[in-house]
Amino acid sequence: MIPANDPTPARRPPQRGKNGGRVRLISFRADAAEFLLIDENARTVGLSRGSYLRACALGSPGPRARRAPHVNAEALAHATAALNKIGSLLNQIARQLNSGGANITAGEYLAVLGQVRAALDNILEIVGRKERR
Repeated sequence: MIPANDPTPARRPPQRGKNGGRVRLISFRADAAEFLLIDENARTVGLSRGSYLRACALGSPGPRARRAPHVNAEALAHATAALNKIGSLLNQIARQLNSGGANITAGEYLAVLGQVRAALDNILEIVGRKERR
């Protein structure tokens, strides 16, 4: 039992919101350069700004911190453009096959299919869903 005049409060479990989330808000002001530095560092390690600051202050970003993969936007745009071009080629193949005038060899079809697989692999790699070989 803790004496009534004890200055150290009893350790309570953390307060949780209705759905079990965090309910206490800590905010501070930063100038533009500080904000950009925090934002860049958080993106580099794949965390939100809050999780990044929690990790800096407490040593852990928390149990539900989402580590987002670093995405190269330019590479993703090129891969998406390649996939769109391949989609157009597949549409042309389907049109020829449906019109009955199919002059497409199995090799041409397999080549386009290989391009589709390569483009999808490239996109998955860029967004961090596939390991580099």
